[in-house]
Amino acid sequence: MAPDAYDAIEIEETAVVSVTELSARSGLSELELRVLVECGALHPSQLEGATWVFSRRSLAVARTARRLRDDYALDDVHSLAILLRYVQRIEELEAELRRYRR
Repeated sequence: MAPDAYDAIEIEETAVVSVTELSARSGLSELELRVLVECGALHPSQLEGATWVFSRRSLAVARTARRLRDDYALDDVHSLAILLRYVQRIEELEAELRRYRR
């Protein structure tokens, strides 16, 4: 089974993931994840003690961020956060447009 398929099955069974687990599964460093949270591009679902916990949806967002970072050779995490926010906004607008077309 491909690693992404295994991750999809395993993550479906788990309600939340830690920042360490999110880092391992997404390919982003914990520092990159923290900057994305600080910039508002990624949102922890809750705080357990001093540790962030993320929803299953955050894994997809973090993997998208990693692909964007790699595809556009972005060295600055702040630039990545801006690009990720634009991609998220485009997805929101496309979903809204689909709702209006129904």
